[in-house]
Amino acid sequence: MNRKTQLKTIALMVLAASAALILFMSCYLYDNKYTRPRPPANMGVVRLDSGWYRKNPMFYLADGWSFYQGRLLPPDQIGDYAPDAYFYIGRYGGFDLGDPAGNPYGRGTYRTVILTDGPEREYALEMTPIYSRWRLWVNGKLVQSVGMGEPELNRSMSAVTFTARDRIEIVAEVEDQGHLYSGMVYPPAFGEPELVAGTSALRLLIHGAGCALALFIGALCLIIGVGSRFSRPYGLLALLCVCFFGSTAWPVFQVIGRGLNAFLVMERFCYYGICVSMMWIQGRICGLPQKACLPAWILGALVCLSVLVWPLVPVTVAWQLYAYGNVLAAFKWFTAVWLLGASIWAVCRRAPYSLPMLAGNCVFASALIMDKLLPIYEPVFTGWFVEIAGAVLILLIAGIGCFDMLLTFKEKMTLQMEQSLAGAQLEARAKYAALQQDYVARTRKQLHETRNRYTLLKHYADLGEVDQLRTYLKEIFPTLGISTFTEYTGHSLIDAILGVQAARAAQEGIYIEIDGHRLDGAVDVSNDDITSLFMNLLDNAVEACGRLPEDGERWIYLELKLENGEFVIRCANSAVPGQIEETGTSKADKQSHGFGLGVMEEVAARNGGTLKIEKDEDSFRVEIRLRAVSGSRNPGP
Repeated sequence: MNRKTQLKTIALMVLAASAALILFMSCYLYDNKYTRPRPPANMGVVRLDSGWYRKNPMFYLADGWSFYQGRLLPPDQIGDYAPDAYFYIGRYGGFDLGDPAGNPYGRGTYRTVILTDGPEREYALEMTPIYSRWRLWVNGKLVQSVGMGEPELNRSMSAVTFTARDRIEIVAEVEDQGHLYSGMVYPPAFGEPELVAGTSALRLLIHGAGCALALFIGALCLIIGVGSRFSRPYGLLALLCVCFFGSTAWPVFQVIGRGLNAFLVMERFCYYGICVSMMWIQGRICGLPQKACLPAWILGALVCLSVLVWPLVPVTVAWQLYAYGNVLAAFKWFTAVWLLGASIWAVCRRAPYSLPMLAGNCVFASALIMDKLLPIYEPVFTGWFVEIAGAVLILLIAGIGCFDMLLTFKEKMTLQMEQSLAGAQLEARAKYAALQQDYVARTRKQLHETRNRYTLLKHYADLGEVDQLRTYLKEIFPTLGISTFTEYTGHSLIDAILGVQAARAAQEGIYIEIDGHRLDGAVDVSNDDITSLFMNLLDNAVEACGRLPEDGERWIYLELKLENGEFVIRCANSAVPGQIEETGTSKADKQSHGFGLGVMEEVAARNGGTLKIEKDEDSFRVEIRLRAVSGSRNPGP
């Protein structure tokens, strides 16, 4: 890697990381339940001032919770027990209260009391996922019950509404025996029903749109992958989109309310499936050796498998969960380091798309860093930092895939055009060779007949039979053929094309005059461009003349010469009066003719020349000037 590439790579990494840090910091400040304004709380009591509430009619109940460990206490019994702890929701991930030797599973009761000084109001309480069975009480009334052995109540509703004044008591009895998290780990939303419902709907809309876009991109990539027989990593991109869908669709499943516990396992499986998919795609795009990719892929597959198996593992103390959590965190860091290392390796070898992948991986690494630096974060509308980074990578890789597909299509079309031009050249040369062979055969035949005729003419002359001589000359004069083979310029390919087109014009009753000057190797134009130029030029002229009535004047005039250091081609032809468009065509298929003119313009521009079109009422003229070889002889007019 030279110094310029090093500076370019470093600048790209700094720019991508800086943009990612700004994005994640903005999410932390403005889309975080813990940084939203909330009323003061202490010792399990939240004091809600009416003036403050008018300014902040919706907030998150993060603070002011008391916890009763190992007990399920309904409101009428909870007053008989003292709380085991006071904390904010999200501080602990289980019932162990941070004790490594404690049991992370079991049961517990969460309670908060909201004291208000305003009139009776209608409130809404939105509960995010609780692991994994619970009863929810509001002011002594059971409003939700899920998995507690009694008729389930409001399971499909993520929010409950109620009216209250002065004092609001919220009690949640929770029991869990097998999830990675247990109990209440996400703060619920509280406030005016319209705002709570609107926030939930907007979050559902954002996540639903993201999931729909991921599924659309995934389905499109799968179709393209099948069409290309997975010669490109489109199938892996489809897998990445499915994993992204599974890791971000929790608001949808929360609204549905069914199969939520199974979805929570799938969500974590897909979360780490994103890491595996990204490593797999990175290896394919950047062309990494398999010995560097295979161990990482196997490790990622084992981590994903462990997520599925973990609920079946008996866990009795919290340190086991802590250790497993550290393993998962280490795998995320391993993924970031591996992706960055692979990108830098690819950049050093100038692999295609290595720089965009490096930028995307910097975003992913920045997400892990911010996740570590800002642990007190739960999004309101968007997603976790790693999920946002995953969305960025999906869009980036999808963009790379689209660009690669367009590039492949362009290369395919270029190859087809080259093959078509090569076929046209071969056909023109074959027809030209046939004309030459026909010319040679007719010349030999005429030579043989001429010898016989000379003998007879000599006989009449020797005998002095003038009348017989005159009669014989009248008989043989109409049979004297004139050769149609002509060398116009001395350039074999140009002469071949002109010969074929002249023969075609003659067959269609078109008078064609070709004024060709010897080029003496002065044409610095590729055979493909020569074929495209002259075939399109003369095809257009012949077809324009062919649209004239049989008694009309059908003519083509073509001039080729060197003039002022340029190869000049002038072509004029008759056309149907009044039917010549601004594009210079009288063809019924104007799109095809316009394409032919476009090809000629491209050839002229590619060879440092110009194309000029003029039209009259009944004729059409084209002048093309191309760059000639420097120092070429100019024969003049």
